[in-house]
Amino acid sequence: MNEDKLITIESENGEQVLAEVIFTFENEGDNFVFLTLEKEFEDIENLEEEYTVLVYKYIELEDGTIGELIEIEENETKTWELIDEVFATFQDTNFEME
Repeated sequence: MNEDKLITIESENGEQVLAEVIFTFENEGDNFVFLTLEKEFEDIENLEEEYTVLVYKYIELEDGTIGELIEIEENETKTWELIDEVFATFQDTNFEME
């Protein structure tokens, strides 16, 4: 894991967990980040093909880093369609996580 790409997020049960930034993108003034849970990659030899991908909007700090994460509401249909399209493109172009 690249420690520069790790951030701490709060899980659904209120627990602090490490997540790795897969990639970020900007669209019409909104910043988005794709994350995966670091603990899912602890045993790389037994890594399953499926893993959790979380997506948030975020506020970019002055130094260009990720600040406050903002959950995307289920009813933000156009946002989710955009996210699905961006992630499908990511998968289709065979980007690899570093």
